Amino acid sequence: MYKIQKKTIFFLIVLELALIVVFFSFLPKEVFAGIGQNNVTVITNLTIGNVFPDMSNVSIENNASSLALVPNASRVVTCVGLATDYNGWADVKYSFAVLYDNTSSSYNGADDNNLHYTNSSCTITQEGTYTDWINCTFNVWYYANPGVWTCTILVNDTLRKPGYGSDVINVSSLLALGLPDVIYYGEVNATDVSAENVTNITNYGNVKINLSLSGYGFVLNDGNAMNCTSGAIKNIAIAHEKYNLTVSNPGVLDISQANANYTNLTANPVVKKYNLNFRQNDTFNEAINTTYWRIYVPTGVAGTCQGNIIFGATVAPGS
Repeated sequence: MYKIQKKTIFFLIVLELALIVVFFSFLPKEVFAGIGQNNVTVITNLTIGNVFPDMSNVSIENNASSLALVPNASRVVTCVGLATDYNGWADVKYSFAVLYDNTSSSYNGADDNNLHYTNSSCTITQEGTYTDWINCTFNVWYYANPGVWTCTILVNDTLRKPGYGSDVINVSSLLALGLPDVIYYGEVNATDVSAENVTNITNYGNVKINLSLSGYGFVLNDGNAMNCTSGAIKNIAIAHEKYNLTVSNPGVLDISQANANYTNLTANPVVKKYNLNFRQNDTFNEAINTTYWRIYVPTGVAGTCQGNIIFGATVAPGS
């Protein structure tokens, strides 16, 4: 009995010593400066958990310097970037991008087709062990402000830690207008002035415009407003077609009254002040204004007549 107790006590002592060794093996070891030394080097370490993702190589339209818009339409604009996350490519969980006018808006601005676009669901595609390509597209309308724009891409990881990257591009000025394809004066008797034709002009660009106006009958600079199928002359001179860009003059007018209230069309382009602003409203197109037209029919023409008016959009000052 005594021998059994002695063995048990010995076993417990050995077990206790083993536990002490194991416990102290997890404690930092003490180091000492040697003889003649007054410093000690201590090792430091840690384990990094989550890290912020990083955005790089952001580019708009493959690093293009300028962006041309499309009259009366939107165009797709692509902004891409490379996200790097050293917790692994799958740690990038969410991507968001904005495209905005540097002068009139900001990253946190409200969406507006003139100056700010948002994509809250960019495409995330694995590129490598730690990297993803982020692809963001925007439908940019023709009346987006000209000037320098910025695309900023944001990515978030599983802990919603963000990474940002940006690129800039110059949105080009767009001069464009829209009109009906025919100005019809109706049936007009010889030596009479036509009824007033009202023709609307729409600004389909992104800058305020004036108008360049000229006309011809059959070929450029032929000096005619129209060519006719019958009559001794068969041409209506360019000066007989007339316009007013500001005021309507309804009712029946004779040639003297028409000359007093309208400007004669010319064969050579003339720039006239019109000040038609580009579209500002995303709901409806308010960038529309009227023009007023008449034509005088001289003797010597008959049948049906046809001509051409050249409307041009310009930012040049007009008379």
